[in-house]
Amino acid sequence: MSARVGAHPGAGVALRQAIPLRAFELGVLELFGKGHLSGTVHTCLGQEAIATALAPHLDIAHDGFVASHRGHGHYLALGGCPAALLAELSGRTGALCGGRAGSQHLQHGRFFATGIQGGTATLATGLGAALARKTPRRLAVAQLGDGTLGEGCVYEAITLAVLLDAPVLFLVEWNQIALATRTARTTPGDLLARFAGFGVDADRRDDRDPDALSAHLGRVVARVREGRPFVQIVDTRRLGPHSKGDDTRSKVELAQLRAADPLSRLLDTDASARALFAAEEARFSALSAEVLARPGLGPDDAAALPPGPTRSSATLHLDRAAALRPARYVDAVRSALDGALADRDTLLLGQDLDDPYGGAFKVTRGLAAAHPGQVLSTPIAEAGAAGVATGMALGGLRPVVETMFSDFATLCADALINLAAKVHYTSLGRMGCPVVLRLPTGGGRGYGPTHSQSLERIFCGVPGLRVLALSVRHDPAALWAKLASERTPVVLAEPRAAYALSPPARPPLDLRARTIEAAAGHFPPLAYEPSDGGRADLTVVTHGAMTTAVEAALFDLVCELELRFDYFILTQLWPLEVEAVARSVARTGRVLVVEEEVRGFGVGAAVLAALAERVPGLTARAVGARAVPIPAAPALERAVLPGADDVRTALRELAQARRPLGGY
Repeated sequence: MSARVGAHPGAGVALRQAIPLRAFELGVLELFGKGHLSGTVHTCLGQEAIATALAPHLDIAHDGFVASHRGHGHYLALGGCPAALLAELSGRTGALCGGRAGSQHLQHGRFFATGIQGGTATLATGLGAALARKTPRRLAVAQLGDGTLGEGCVYEAITLAVLLDAPVLFLVEWNQIALATRTARTTPGDLLARFAGFGVDADRRDDRDPDALSAHLGRVVARVREGRPFVQIVDTRRLGPHSKGDDTRSKVELAQLRAADPLSRLLDTDASARALFAAEEARFSALSAEVLARPGLGPDDAAALPPGPTRSSATLHLDRAAALRPARYVDAVRSALDGALADRDTLLLGQDLDDPYGGAFKVTRGLAAAHPGQVLSTPIAEAGAAGVATGMALGGLRPVVETMFSDFATLCADALINLAAKVHYTSLGRMGCPVVLRLPTGGGRGYGPTHSQSLERIFCGVPGLRVLALSVRHDPAALWAKLASERTPVVLAEPRAAYALSPPARPPLDLRARTIEAAAGHFPPLAYEPSDGGRADLTVVTHGAMTTAVEAALFDLVCELELRFDYFILTQLWPLEVEAVARSVARTGRVLVVEEEVRGFGVGAAVLAALAERVPGLTARAVGARAVPIPAAPALERAVLPGADDVRTALRELAQARRPLGGY
């Protein structure tokens, strides 16, 4: 079955090219009704001519297209393989994305689809900006439904597109209904006036003459290629259900919509068009018979892919000469980012990053002047910035997004969890998405409930993401050098309390550093053991800002009880790898896990669960924050957040506990 057909004398080119799309979509709904497809499927019935009007003006080998959940027509019009698409929908071998994407998350080359409403806008903005940065006159298209105009990130994307001069076409297919609700009830006001307020040009017209629409879109695309975002609204109609069979509209209304559909009118009045449609139906029937005869995808096809090539593991300790150490940890972080920006494909995005301000904690001070065009101050639009950065990563850049406070990571979570994390898997390993989200995290500054949290845990447990944590003992330059080879999205927690500290010159206490041979691609923990190589009494595990409090408590217990410790500072919080820690706990039988997050549902709980599986009978304690919002008053904040006294108490309890037999 062909995705494109030639023009026929006496009929519009764009309209006639829509006939194979109509046959495919009707065939898909029929297969669904017969039980050959599962899950969901969203067809473009009634809207096919928009796809065929736009496709001739795009070069999908170099341009980008981010489709919504209703993207079959654009995929096919741009030359996509119908057999691969049908195999994807039916879960058969030869599936476009190995059965991992389904109807809503197609991915092939520079064509992406997402079921996240509004995600198309941010992804396309970043993708267009990245493509144009690498090769002039490239663009990206964001397909939007009219219901999506209720999403705030759409307007954040348009703002950023204007500020970045991003070549992106926001294509709004106005089909008058969002799932089962009339758009007139959900989208008030003058649409064109909405976009005029952003300083972006916009146009509205219908698809009744697809050839005229195509000519207009050709002019629009040429304009966008000059680096000028544009909003195109096309009035159309949805002839099919939202998905599958969930259509609540009356037969009278559907008949009226069909009467206004140019392709339906052509098929009703043109015998040659009907003959062509019959031929396409026959092609689809043969195609479906061939695809459905293929073996179905099995459990092995769901196996996770490795995150892609990374450099071999190495110690990440600060081991430079003391004379070369920066006075403060914030300077070490800034120097590491300066080194990362030596790669011109690396960009920093965030609020107030420009000189002379240099970000809320002055981490980026001086970097904008040193790397012109690579440090981009954004509006207060965390969701938009994270989505745009994800699109930039898909376009070949290495964007780094800074949130002022970890608390604001909730606004970035949609782009990281629902978009960036899925790319490597659904593309069968063909695509990476090397975006980094930097989170200045933790309390201790009196900033109160919404500016003091450690929320890196919300990204843990999400397949496709990597969650890392710095501490004052980590060498940021070594970590960023390792990040340069990453292809997966990374969430990097930076303890705000460490910024003003001086990086330590030597290991804690009388311990010695030990290099951990971690699994391929894993960021190993910092590990310390008794300097004489003898057995430790307890194992202590922490990460991030708690390093300072833990080490103060360890010093006191060494002096008070002459205890010996194996001490681990986690670098990678997710995916979690605790083999080295487990070997230590098997020897000591006792482990303390310390974190600044609420105890019981954070990283510490995950560590203890993993250790319990590997070391039967261990004795464990956990220290974390109290389960209340973090207050602003200093005395109250100290009472809620864990400190050295909490660690000392837990260590004494462990020291007095009977040591179980190791089992690892």
